[in-house]
Amino acid sequence: MKRALAVVIGVAMVCLVAYLSWLNPAAVEFRLTTARSIQAPLAVLIVFAFVVGVMLVCTVVAIQAGRRALTAWWHGREQRRIERIETWQEHGAELIWKGETHQGRALLQKAWQRRPEHPVALLALADSLCETGEYRRASELLGQAANQSPTSPDILFALARTHRCAGDGVAAIAVLERLRALHPYAPRVLRALRDAYRDAGRWADATAVQETLTAQIHDPVLGATERTCLGALRYQVATNLDEPTARVEALEALADSRGCGLPVWVSLGDALLASGRADEASVVWERALRTHPHTVLVGRLASIATEERHRDRLRTLLRKLRSDQVRADMVRLLAAMLHLQDGHTEQAAQELDGLQQPEAAPPYVHRLWAQVHRQRGQLEQALATYAKAPGNAPAYRCAACGRLTPEWTGYCTQCHAWDSYRSEVEIGVL
Repeated sequence: MKRALAVVIGVAMVCLVAYLSWLNPAAVEFRLTTARSIQAPLAVLIVFAFVVGVMLVCTVVAIQAGRRALTAWWHGREQRRIERIETWQEHGAELIWKGETHQGRALLQKAWQRRPEHPVALLALADSLCETGEYRRASELLGQAANQSPTSPDILFALARTHRCAGDGVAAIAVLERLRALHPYAPRVLRALRDAYRDAGRWADATAVQETLTAQIHDPVLGATERTCLGALRYQVATNLDEPTARVEALEALADSRGCGLPVWVSLGDALLASGRADEASVVWERALRTHPHTVLVGRLASIATEERHRDRLRTLLRKLRSDQVRADMVRLLAAMLHLQDGHTEQAAQELDGLQQPEAAPPYVHRLWAQVHRQRGQLEQALATYAKAPGNAPAYRCAACGRLTPEWTGYCTQCHAWDSYRSEVEIGVL
């Protein structure tokens, strides 16, 4: 159909030219320049102009078609190159998963070198190196990539993480500070920088970063977690102040804030005691024991009880604690300990005999019974019972990571948990 239409149009054009030539037989002067001209029939000139126009149109169309063909060829070539690189990347990652680390890393490095602006292969290669402890090589590759792409957040973040895994906290902080300058409110960057400051013991810097992070969080659940972390960091800042007076002021400010936890009360009493204000420390610990019944507070009060009347007051306070807030058997163990300190052997024995679940009592109960037998003069029984006692005093265990320590602490340096240490003879309901 199209060919027939083209033939009809062509015949019509020839007929039109012939008709015009028949109507205009005279020659016409056609000037090429001011000095040159030619004489030709009008029909010939019309045909010439038509042919030139067709040639110009065909030339333009050919140029456009060639341009489109060249662009399509270039895009196809680039797409094939990208697909080949992605194949290397996928195959390299698959080889690493299969345990063929050397071949997999070679393919990943080849993919990254062919396409450095796309760091997926590089990040996979760096992760593989970190898994085998080759942190130095991973840092070198990531550092080279960071120099080539100084604003790439993925590369900078991976470089900081590698430095941190290698134990180079100073280098990790430097990279994270550089990344924070590029993305000052990115939660991922702020958390990593906070953790790096925390590991370095730079509590004030970690607190400042955490304040910025907390302000960015709008989710209620996540916001509560971040506020708890902020309170823990502020607590660390306060407890690491050199002057006892400054510690007291900082901890009092935390105690006045909402959501004050047990560590603040314990450390506030410690700071008051270090400042020579033992009476105020006793008041703080007693008030905290009424609202936050925990063994550490009993231990603190017992440590400053210089007279029997002080221990009588503490025993009375223990008896007045709400039954739904404490474990009765643990309270009896602590009361027995206080009686033994005053030499009240029979009262201590009554407390130990009154245990509701003696089989579930901690090993510390054997040491208390041994002291009872010793004060009664039953030396053989005392020695046999002492052998069952594991140590001089109950240890404190982190509820998050299980770390044991002889002394209570408000912040776990191993897992960074806040208010997680509880005594083996813990009176508070867990």
